[in-house]
Amino acid sequence: MSDFIQWTYENRYQISIDLAAGSISGIANCISSHPLDTVKVRMQMSEDGVLTTLQKIIKNEGFKGFYKGMSFPILSIPITNAVVFSVYEFWRKFFIGNSNKQLTYFQTAFCGTIAGSSAAIFSCPIELTKCKLQMQETEKIYKNPFDCVLQIYKKEGFKYIFRGMHATQQREILGYSAQFAVYEFIKDILCDLSQKAEPSTANLLISGGLAGVSCWTIGYPQDTIKTILQCQTGKNPGVYKVRCYDGGFFDCLMQKIFTEGFGSVWKGYSVCVFRAFYANAIGFYAYELAKEQLTSLYQF
Repeated sequence: MSDFIQWTYENRYQISIDLAAGSISGIANCISSHPLDTVKVRMQMSEDGVLTTLQKIIKNEGFKGFYKGMSFPILSIPITNAVVFSVYEFWRKFFIGNSNKQLTYFQTAFCGTIAGSSAAIFSCPIELTKCKLQMQETEKIYKNPFDCVLQIYKKEGFKYIFRGMHATQQREILGYSAQFAVYEFIKDILCDLSQKAEPSTANLLISGGLAGVSCWTIGYPQDTIKTILQCQTGKNPGVYKVRCYDGGFFDCLMQKIFTEGFGSVWKGYSVCVFRAFYANAIGFYAYELAKEQLTSLYQF
């Protein structure tokens, strides 16, 4: 423990840089991705396709309908991203210390796994309020994210603020593990092809975009089940049998597949993967750029 405290103190400025750069990345990602995230959630909870969903939102709610539920994520996702990148960097330094060695891709995936698990603690209640607000079409049950959390707490209890945690953990652990490993892998390949030691802007954007696609591809079925579970109301879990270890995840997954087919857990994927590419390209580039600028300011 004393070694950990000493390491934290010695690297306090670097930890601060990682937290700040992660926050900037989170804001960039959230602003660019939220409209299509709303479309994704609506598709997961209906039988509508992309065009029908877009038309319904524009017709019934106007363009502001795409930004429903954004206020809480824009305030809190910077914290979540800060946790993700700082935890990832902490474990990266655990393996290599202050040397210039590169992690193996397995070690990178492991660091992403720990970062994802840490993020789920924050992202689960954020996703819960976001999904509930995004599903408000005409009837307005919740005034704002804080009213949503307060109503859930009063009517259902504190633990229901974390409804869907099992599905969120699975999504984040698998997703961030793939995301960081693919990011480093693609970045290395592109550097080798260009025969340059440092990645270019295009390299970072492509690597970040493909990392985002891998993250959401491996975690998309879990995300669909998470959305269904979180959009339920009341203490009654509905038609899904809740086991002590999965929060209703397995039963919901099986019922979804058996009643609607395997493709049902991939509804909205086309929108999601398009969003994942450009939003994560922006997010990773913002992180790398912010980290570089903040490091130079600190050294100055």
